[in-house]
Amino acid sequence: MNNDNTFNEEQDEDLDILGVIFKYLRYWYWFVLTVSIGMVWAYQYLRKFTPVYAVKASLLIKDDSSKGYGKDIKDDFSLNDPKVIDNEIEVLKSRPLVGKVIDALNLTVSYWKEGSARDEELHTQSPIKVNTKDITDYGYGNPLYIKPLDDNRYQIVSADQKILGTFDYSQLVKTQHGTFRVFKRDSATIADSTPIKVFFQSRDGLIGGLAGSLQIAPLKEYYSTIISIGLQTTVPEKGKDILNKLLEEYAFGTLEDKNREATNTLRFIEERLKLVTSELGDVEQNVEQYRRSQGITDLSSEASLFLGKVEENDAKINELDIRENVLNEVERYLNSTQVGNIAPATMMVNDPVLNSYIDQFVQLEAERSKLAQTVQPGNPYLETINNQMKNVKQAIRENLNNQKANIQVSRRSLEALNGRLSGSISTIPRKEREYVGIKRQAGIKENLYLLLLQKREETALSYASTVTDSRVIEAPFLTGQIQPNSKNIYMMAILLALVIPATIIATKELLTNTVQSKKEIERKTGLKVFGEIAIKPKENKGEIIDTGSRSFISEQIRMIRSNMKYILSNDVHEGIANVILFTSSTGGEGKTFVATNIAASLALLDKRVVILGLDLRKPTIHSYLGVANKKGISNYLIGKAKAEDIVVSTSINNVYLAPSGPMPPNPSELIANGRIKELIDELKYSFDYIIMDTPPIGLVTDATLLAPYAEATFYLIRHNKTPKMFLSTIRELDRKKTFKSFNLIFNAVNIKKSADYGYGYGYGTQYGGYYGEDKSSKGWFDKLMAKR
Repeated sequence: MNNDNTFNEEQDEDLDILGVIFKYLRYWYWFVLTVSIGMVWAYQYLRKFTPVYAVKASLLIKDDSSKGYGKDIKDDFSLNDPKVIDNEIEVLKSRPLVGKVIDALNLTVSYWKEGSARDEELHTQSPIKVNTKDITDYGYGNPLYIKPLDDNRYQIVSADQKILGTFDYSQLVKTQHGTFRVFKRDSATIADSTPIKVFFQSRDGLIGGLAGSLQIAPLKEYYSTIISIGLQTTVPEKGKDILNKLLEEYAFGTLEDKNREATNTLRFIEERLKLVTSELGDVEQNVEQYRRSQGITDLSSEASLFLGKVEENDAKINELDIRENVLNEVERYLNSTQVGNIAPATMMVNDPVLNSYIDQFVQLEAERSKLAQTVQPGNPYLETINNQMKNVKQAIRENLNNQKANIQVSRRSLEALNGRLSGSISTIPRKEREYVGIKRQAGIKENLYLLLLQKREETALSYASTVTDSRVIEAPFLTGQIQPNSKNIYMMAILLALVIPATIIATKELLTNTVQSKKEIERKTGLKVFGEIAIKPKENKGEIIDTGSRSFISEQIRMIRSNMKYILSNDVHEGIANVILFTSSTGGEGKTFVATNIAASLALLDKRVVILGLDLRKPTIHSYLGVANKKGISNYLIGKAKAEDIVVSTSINNVYLAPSGPMPPNPSELIANGRIKELIDELKYSFDYIIMDTPPIGLVTDATLLAPYAEATFYLIRHNKTPKMFLSTIRELDRKKTFKSFNLIFNAVNIKKSADYGYGYGYGTQYGGYYGEDKSSKGWFDKLMAKR
């Protein structure tokens, strides 16, 4: 038993779900219309919306701390500084670097093709190229229209296609937009004569916009030196060009920074070489002339020994002079207040401590320069860097003073040694002594020349071995369209198109205060609907239908007639009539119509049926059956007529009527006087069925007074007519057992407008249509619903 109940509950839940579905499917044409409108709107919206694409690239910042094999050799010539990821991100987004990209690609000029829905940027697909010289404020605020011609000429036109002038390509043109030249792209062909819309943009504004739109961030938060670079653009190829040029300019700038020191060193060496080369030539010429004039072919061994020692000391003194000049360069760099001053030639600084100080100072200066562009003076971080620079500068000065002092000590020592050697040289013959002096000068210059040549080769080798500290991991590539999301737009349009009519339908349902469905009746009353009767077809003009036909409504009445045997206690073969009571909540719900037609249906079974018109206040049943209402039940109740006087035959065979009679002043009191029971008892033995047509129970109490005399009661609920509030009244009547065998009939159901349509009436409409209607006249949706 429990299993059966569970099955029934599950079946009811399924039917409820189907009921909700078919409640909305009844209005399928609204959903089709709104979805169609939504799809058209989405299509038009996407046509007018310029798509935005994402272009990305990735860059590896090399870590100098792990150079691997050959570290010592490479350290001798490398100019790399340690890289900080945040610093490199700021460099990539810096205005100077972005400005170089804009200048290289000429992004201040953009080319557009006008379309019916939206304008399309041509970028490199433009058949023309404009090089600007001077653009006016008007030019920045208004587009320029250029119409290419088939020959080597073009026209400048206004927005309304009015020709403003015809010019040759590459000709310098001056208009209210400014001064510029127009060139024809070699790779472009003129497909049509549509004017090209040219926009001029301010370089500073474009730099700010492009720098702000760059999406640069570490690929991973920790343990990674790979930077992801992204850009959103309406033209994918333009986005790729911008990122490619950005990476190119960044790499070039990195190499340029790394080669500044080498360039400075080479410049210093070349200047010294020019001077030493000139002096060396003069000294060698003096040696040659002295040997020729004095006839000296060789020096004595003692003179050669002294000369060698003097040359060795002079070479050391030259090295000290070069070191001192390098230190002076460093000192001048420290004392310079010019922003962006080139770092000194530190390759010739032999002290590793000083080199470390200088590298640290250069790095701090670069960091301060970047930071000063983004923060205000007095920023705590900026002040910290300034203090660090001050401390490093003081350390460099102290180191310079110490090295200069050491150089002076070494120079005095070497000069003193040379003095003693000069005294020894004075003991040799005069000619040899003079020749040794000349030869000594030549040796000094030669050694200095060789030293500078060696340093120049070392610097050139370092310059050639310089490589960038970054590597492109992924070249710029298109990741896809990000705006608008066509799929989401269409899905949103469909969703809104479904929600809007569904909301209207649901709102309509909430605002409707009349009964709409069989399921609603059963849910709110707790009673099963005994039978259903469809709304009367328009072609039926009278109130009495042909209950013998095969129409849908006739089948429904016959089905109610067949099921009545299960609720009636008396067997008609015993000669005792069954008393049936018909009532409703309010007027106009069709109780008289249903009572009359059920009586006619019972008469077809050769049963004698009498209808009692007990609606004494507003009688209508006599008009349905074409009977006069001059004498009736009201006369009987006051004792002025007998049963045989008021019961009359009707036009329907076996159907009789006891009309209401004249309207009494006190209907309820008459019904309660007890004579109605006498009438019913008298008629029980003359008829098979007695049908009582009573007033609405929601208005008067007549029906409840007559309830004890009826074996079964049929309560009429009319679709889209009976107020929902009466459903609770019905539930209360059933709870109190006011009526015996209390049954509900759902009347005048408009199948196509009922919430039950689609699963509650499918078979019935098909069945009725098969016997009494033309099935071919049904629509495809009706046929589909009938199959369910």
